[in-house]
Amino acid sequence: NSTTKQPVTDDTVFEAASLSKPVFAYAVLKLVDAGKFDLDKPLNQYLPGNYDCGDDPRLGQITARRVLSHTTGFPNWRGGDPALKIFFMPGEKFSYSGEGFVYLSKAIEHLTGEKTNEFVKKMVFDPLGMTNSSFVWQAAYETQKTSRHNVAGTPMPQNKWSGANAAASLHTTAQDYGRFIAAILEGTGLKKETRKQMLTPQIKVDEGGPNTTARPAD
Repeated sequence: NSTTKQPVTDDTVFEAASLSKPVFAYAVLKLVDAGKFDLDKPLNQYLPGNYDCGDDPRLGQITARRVLSHTTGFPNWRGGDPALKIFFMPGEKFSYSGEGFVYLSKAIEHLTGEKTNEFVKKMVFDPLGMTNSSFVWQAAYETQKTSRHNVAGTPMPQNKWSGANAAASLHTTAQDYGRFIAAILEGTGLKKETRKQMLTPQIKVDEGGPNTTARPAD
């Protein structure tokens, strides 16, 4: 904290932002290993309805694999528009999307009957001993969480997520996230072939940038 000079310690909780995504992906892959979920089955077969996409038939081409490899055709975020547009045929190319992870999390919640944070806690946090990690705000974070600062270096009020966002709301410590990274490197918790798939490129990433909704496929 630039004002109080309170230092970061081993127990300091940080906002992990998009580093939330691989943690959620790992939880989903454990569900795949348990035979309860299929990476290549259209998500609208798990979560019936058009999911804010109107009558766009391309929704039926969006699978968990396409979410996890950022090839859904969704924008990163829809902004203030309640409708969610699909910009290209799913699987056609890479374009980074948080919206895809939110859609996948809704499908997983519908399938398991569990909220996202409870699902990830069972699949990831508890098995790996990540005791200071959560996708929703915890009372302990009032004193544990590092201070947010604006561009001028002034402390700002905390983001207190009351609902989980699978793409962005993970709060964790460096030690906890280190446990997760170690699990991936050591192959803990996943079948050998599943871990291999997680670490294998699924689509060519254009050097022009992460968001390619407006550009034609190569």
